[in-house]
Amino acid sequence: MRSILLAAVLLPSVAFAQLELVSVKPRFVTVTQQECEVQEVYVENTTGASIVGGVIGAAIGNEIGGGSGRKIATVAGAIAGANIGRTQAEKNGRLEYRNVCRDVQVQVQRGEYVTIRYNGQTFTQLFN
Repeated sequence: MRSILLAAVLLPSVAFAQLELVSVKPRFVTVTQQECEVQEVYVENTTGASIVGGVIGAAIGNEIGGGSGRKIATVAGAIAGANIGRTQAEKNGRLEYRNVCRDVQVQVQRGEYVTIRYNGQTFTQLFN
């Protein structure tokens, strides 16, 4: 019984004596991560002001023009009113804070390549 126990204790040490660690190298992979930051953004709402300005300008142009010139005056009034409305809205813009994100590629370590030599043969294994 003692000889079996002694053999069980000594066998692993004999097996490990022939095992040599050759190298350990990190394994890097590329992953996509989202990078976000809060930025100050200037916001203007020119659509509503352009529409209102265009309607008012068309109404004024329609009143000014007469005969065949009425259509031309209405169109010109609508264009002028829309531009005036847009310009006024740009002056009334505001600053807002918004979360702005973008995707970035980064290298991260995911495991290691371990190379060992056993009985004259070299083996490489990936460990995560």
